[in-house]
Amino acid sequence: DLAAHAAAWEDRTAKRLAVLRATGDGKRYSAVDDTDDFNAAVVERTRGRAANDVLLELDAAHRALVEEVQRLTPAQIHENDDWAIGVVAGNSYGHYAEHHDELFAAVPKRPEELLAKMREGWRPFRNALGRLGLIPLEGTTSSGWTYKGMLGHLALWMEKVHPEMPNRLRGKFGDDAIDVDEENRREAEAGPSRSAHEVVERLDAAYRSLVDLVKAMPADRDIPFPAVRLVCGETYGHFPEHQPEVETALPRTASAMLARYDDVWTRFRAAIRDRGRAGLTEKTPAGWTYRDLCAHAAAWMQEAVRELEADRYENWNAQSIQAFNDRAVEAHRLVGPEAMLDELDASHRRMRDAIAGLSDERLMKEKAFDIVAWCTYLHWEEHFAELGIRI
Repeated sequence: DLAAHAAAWEDRTAKRLAVLRATGDGKRYSAVDDTDDFNAAVVERTRGRAANDVLLELDAAHRALVEEVQRLTPAQIHENDDWAIGVVAGNSYGHYAEHHDELFAAVPKRPEELLAKMREGWRPFRNALGRLGLIPLEGTTSSGWTYKGMLGHLALWMEKVHPEMPNRLRGKFGDDAIDVDEENRREAEAGPSRSAHEVVERLDAAYRSLVDLVKAMPADRDIPFPAVRLVCGETYGHFPEHQPEVETALPRTASAMLARYDDVWTRFRAAIRDRGRAGLTEKTPAGWTYRDLCAHAAAWMQEAVRELEADRYENWNAQSIQAFNDRAVEAHRLVGPEAMLDELDASHRRMRDAIAGLSDERLMKEKAFDIVAWCTYLHWEEHFAELGIRI
């Protein structure tokens, strides 16, 4: 609400300055008759909006205001007893000061508070990335760079927190100037040469390392604001900027989901086929046999179909997942290679039919989407490395 409130006043000020430039009298763009009503209307239209959308609106309003100020001539700035100066001051830097205390009250001060903010930004971003999978990372985002380049960019700036943090903890800034555009350009260019696994692992490692850095700070001592600002800028203040790029690439219809399903299945099944029936008894790099891997994949497709048909979804955790995996392998210990492949293919066909039968509306429900995605194409991608498939 506070961000939308500031945006609304800056937007209105920019429009009044535009009238001043066009007519010589900014007062022709009427002032607000009742500020309470104006503010209440802002709160009402902000209700239910995504926080990132509101922040984008704030940034856009501020840019518009700055641009209008830059277009004013010296004469226009001082016309009508410095009217432009007064209206800009009252609705920008003078306005910010009114909300300084309430805004800073929400800024994390202790390590645990900062970690909570980091998790708040990381989890939805990482969840969206996980739901996207690895193969689409070869593509281009809505902003024009590759997904791998974008993830490298995020990892890079988290990595750069470490050398700068000692300065920030002293309330200072490092002396070394960083060419942000050049650093971003290098990451964008390097992205296509890296594997999808590599860029995701680097991203996760960079985040974990930053979590460890914050955890190591004294728990009972306030963190200097420059240090908080550094962490914010490269984590929970940064992730939401790129989350829409990830979310727009997620399949939104059953047909789009089937396209992902078919693409990944074709690669997965071809790698199994290349080993031949005799090769299914050989061990994968992970230590189990390729037959075990097939049993594992088939079992999760069968489970997904069961949950979709019942429209009841299990609350899986690490322990229950491992127990399910163990049961699936044990249940197929005496199954021969040919029978195992037949079951795998039958499970695939049944799963595909189940997806094709879903309405787009139902598929967009989180639990339905997740059971389909994580038990099929996202799951198969997890085993690509074992099968020698590089992405």
